[in-house]
Amino acid sequence: MVRVTGLFVVAMAVASGCVRDPAGECTSMDPGDVIVTEFRGEQNPAGFGDVWVELYNTSPKSLDLEGTKIRFRKKDGSSEVPILVRRSIVMAPSSYVVLGLVADDENKPTYVDYGFGGDFDMDYLSAAAVDIEVCGERIDRAVYDSLPKTGTYQFGGALDSDSNDIPTMWCVNPASAGTPKMANPTCPIP
Repeated sequence: MVRVTGLFVVAMAVASGCVRDPAGECTSMDPGDVIVTEFRGEQNPAGFGDVWVELYNTSPKSLDLEGTKIRFRKKDGSSEVPILVRRSIVMAPSSYVVLGLVADDENKPTYVDYGFGGDFDMDYLSAAAVDIEVCGERIDRAVYDSLPKTGTYQFGGALDSDSNDIPTMWCVNPASAGTPKMANPTCPIP
């Protein structure tokens, strides 16, 4: 008979590091139901605001993001940082959700719906392809070559999955706060 002590259980938990249980079952979502609409990268001066990504529900139904995977991939394919939405985040039709590089706790900014800081274990990517995946299927992809040090990189076209694939529909929004959870100005911004 093997006796398990409290110290052994603690040691095993520490040895497992950041390994987490996956979220529950996959949400039913079709390609294009949720699209990426805005990115905010690291700002100047350093520490001036938070890093985040904004999503928009293009579908006519409410969608729960729990179990959704967001993959931040270097454009050259050399590495990736997958994050997983680990709790229920319901998006009403035609609404925005902001996922921030902060802890998912009561101290996150009011405009951040979900904090993915616990999953992001490297510097924020200066150029990336960002995929939204549900049950192993890509729902949307957005690509950026660089993020502004003041403001956001935003989609300023018709809110559908075809339009957000057009590079000229993306532009820099110089407003330092960006437009989290709000409609973006049309691109190009004068």
